[in-house]
Amino acid sequence: MLGIPRVLAILLASTCFLSPSLDAQSAPPPHYVLQWTDHFAGSALNTTTWNYRTDIKAKSAQLPANVSLDGHGHMAIALRHEPFAGQQFTGGGIVSKAAFRYGYFEVKAKTTINPGWHSSFWLFAGNGATTYAPGGLTEIDDFEIDSTHPESISMGRLEWLNAKATASQRCNAHFQPGYSTAAAFHTYGLEWTEEQIVYYLDGAKICTQDYPPTRYTHDPLNIWLTAIGYASDVAVTDPASGVTFADVAYYIRDYYISNGETGYVEYGPGWQASTQPGYSKIAARQSCQAGAFAVYSPTILEAGTYKVEAYVTSTPDENTTPIFIIHHASGTSRQQINRASQKTGWADLGAYKFAPGSAGSLTVANSGAGCIQTTMVKFVRQ
Repeated sequence: MLGIPRVLAILLASTCFLSPSLDAQSAPPPHYVLQWTDHFAGSALNTTTWNYRTDIKAKSAQLPANVSLDGHGHMAIALRHEPFAGQQFTGGGIVSKAAFRYGYFEVKAKTTINPGWHSSFWLFAGNGATTYAPGGLTEIDDFEIDSTHPESISMGRLEWLNAKATASQRCNAHFQPGYSTAAAFHTYGLEWTEEQIVYYLDGAKICTQDYPPTRYTHDPLNIWLTAIGYASDVAVTDPASGVTFADVAYYIRDYYISNGETGYVEYGPGWQASTQPGYSKIAARQSCQAGAFAVYSPTILEAGTYKVEAYVTSTPDENTTPIFIIHHASGTSRQQINRASQKTGWADLGAYKFAPGSAGSLTVANSGAGCIQTTMVKFVRQ
């Protein structure tokens, strides 16, 4: 991280999940680098990485006891016909403690032959205690498979507000892969970018849907791997047939950092919550005092050229000459943009080379007249 004296001199004149040496288990789209993964090694779930799903929903209660590792790289969810908390069946699942925004998500999965069960690989904010988290805004379903029709896959997204789903759009509600998803493992992938979501099956692109941040709120999401009793015909005809997952992974290509997230630090006076929404309706921060600045420091996993942009909100009291300082592999670049006639949107600060690690950064500073807002910056791989 930059020292305060160094930054102040320029104005007036860092954390990653995993090492970049990890081996990828498949081929994501170009320039994606593995950042986070679990191969489910050993005989016990890593509870520093995962929460258990523990809610009661539809036709089952979800129990930690139903989740197990087999010692061969598989996480299995047992489906049981047993009374618990007013339900007659129990399922289960796990939820990543880490939350993610844009990137490529992947898992291998095999569903169940037992009727009436709902298996899912999906993204949603939360810790597993409820699927109605008050702060959840985005749900992306890479796959939802009802075991009564294991040859049919549903993929799509939902919008949430105040713990209620307010809208749903399926990219493909009944994709037919030509086989039963309960017969063998298959690889399910999802690429979420700033403008769209792309769904993959066994490396093939299946469906694409638009999801622009100007219309929807893109909040950080946790990974859910789950199986619950869902339909009226739910039963356990084969106790040995659970739902099994393997090799879950998250790959990153472009680095987005919002205020309040890892890699964002504020310095100087006057920082407070802004009354104006920022990027993708995310709450912004602001300071109206000279000497205030914020530093965004991504942890780059792969050396390369990245285009740097800052989301700038047009407001009546904005600082119309904000200062931007980019620390990159070749040195330091300083820009002062005239915002007098600019609209809300991305400010293009140029493309620069960055080395692996967190030495690179973008500083946004108040030049002394008006207010600066911080909401989102991005380092986009070229």
